Amino acid sequence: MSRVETPCIKVCRQDKAAGICEGCGRTVHEVILWTTMTEEARQEVLRALPGRLAGLAAARAQDERG
Repeated sequence: MSRVETPCIKVCRQDKAAGICEGCGRTVHEVILWTTMTEEARQEVLRALPGRLAGLAAARAQDERG
């Protein structure tokens, strides 16, 4: 298995309501622990990111609609 690289895209802003980074979708806890996580744990986080970011985008769109 190849090493799982960080999903960081250098857009490091925490969405306080969602509790995730607006750039990569990780929690602060996941960002801090990334280098010490097992490859399996990293894969699990990566699988969760698209849904988290989609949820963040949906919440923002809802806020804009009022």
